[in-house]
Amino acid sequence: MESTSKDGIVCGENMDFVKRTSNNLAPLPHPMDHRISAHRFLPVLWLYMGLRVCLFLCNVLAASITRAPNWLGPFAAWDGNWYIRVARSWYVSAGFETGHHLTYAPGGFEPGWPAVIKFGTIFGLGYPASAYLMSILVGAATVYAIWRLSLELVPDHSLAATAAALVFPGSAVVFGIAYSEVLSIGCVAASLCCLLKRKWIWAGIAAAVATGTSSLAVVLCLACVVEALLAITHHQNYRSIWAVVLSPVGFVGFVAYLGYKSGDPFYWWKLQGQAWGARIDLGFIFSWLEGGTGSGWGTFWIAFIGLVVLVYLVVTVIRSEFPLSVKLYCVAVAVMVLINPALGPKPRFLFWLFPSIFLLPRNLRPKVLNPVVIFMALLLPLVLIAYTTIGNSVAQP
Repeated sequence: MESTSKDGIVCGENMDFVKRTSNNLAPLPHPMDHRISAHRFLPVLWLYMGLRVCLFLCNVLAASITRAPNWLGPFAAWDGNWYIRVARSWYVSAGFETGHHLTYAPGGFEPGWPAVIKFGTIFGLGYPASAYLMSILVGAATVYAIWRLSLELVPDHSLAATAAALVFPGSAVVFGIAYSEVLSIGCVAASLCCLLKRKWIWAGIAAAVATGTSSLAVVLCLACVVEALLAITHHQNYRSIWAVVLSPVGFVGFVAYLGYKSGDPFYWWKLQGQAWGARIDLGFIFSWLEGGTGSGWGTFWIAFIGLVVLVYLVVTVIRSEFPLSVKLYCVAVAVMVLINPALGPKPRFLFWLFPSIFLLPRNLRPKVLNPVVIFMALLLPLVLIAYTTIGNSVAQP
C-alpha cells in the first residue's frame, strides 16, 4: 500500500529506490521527480528570505556597534574583504614572491566566488554591493540545491530537513558574510544530487565549480570516484568517469595558474602553509582545546561544542542509510576539519556537513526536534553579530 509524505511525495511504490539506497548504491531517480513543481519550493524560499532579512538586520546592528562607515562593512569583513579584493584586481603579481616567508595574498582565495562578484559589477554596482546582491541570488540557488538533495536523501522529511540546515548556526557566516561558501556549498549539493541521479557530466561540472571556489570541496572528488566505481561495477556505465575527470578541474586549474604566475608549482601549498598555517596536523584539535583552556567562553568553548556537534553529525550519517558517496563526503569533511589548523570545528565548516543535518527530523522526536531548531534559529544571529564585532577575541569565522 502506498503512503504519502508531508511533502507530497509518494513513498513505498518503488522498492528499487529503497533497496538501492540500503545497498549504498546511487539511488535511481525518484519516481515522483517529474511532479516536483515550483510551488513546493516556496516555503523553503520564504524561509530563506526571512533568514536574509534577519542577517541583514544583524549586519546593520554590527555596523552600528563597530562604527563601520556603512552596513556593508560587517558583510565584507574577514575573508569576505579578500574575495572582494580579488574580484576588483584579480591575481596581480604582488604576493607572488617566493624567496621569503609568504603572508596573506590573493592567491589564497579561489576564483569561483570573486568571478561571480565581478559579474555583478557589469550592472553598475560597486564591488561590495555586487557581493551582497550576488550573495542573495546565488544563495537562493544554493538553498534550492540543498532542498533538491534533501528530496533524494530524506524525501519524507525534506522540508523539515532543509529548514534545519538553514537555521544551523554555520549558515550565519555562509549567508551573512561575503564568503565563498554561498556558492561552493550550493555546487556541492548540486553535484551530489546529480551523482545520485546519475547525471555524470553535470555532477562533474558542479564539482569543478565547487573545487574552483573552495579547496575544501576537493573531498567531493571522493564521492565522484565512489559513484563511478559503483556505476561501472554494477552497470558497466563508463560515462560515470566524466564526473571523476571533471570534479578536480577547478582546483587543479587554479593551482596550475598560480604556479605559472609565480614560477613555483607548489606556490599555493606554500602560501597556505606559511600565511594561514594550513597543514596536516593529526593532533591539532587536542592542542587547540588545550591552548584555549584559559580563554573562557571563547576559543575553547567554540572548539569543544563544535567537536561535540561534529561527532554527532558524523556518527548519525555513518549509521544512516545514505549512499556510500554521501557518507564518505561527510566523513572526509570532518577529517579535514580536525587535522587542519586553518579549519577547525567552527560553525562555518560544520555547515559543510549539511547532509548530516538532514537527519535531525528523522532521528529526533518532535518534542526534541522543535526546541533544537528554535534554539539554532535564536543562536544564528548571535553567531553573526559575534563574528562581525568581537571576532578577534573569540575566533575567526
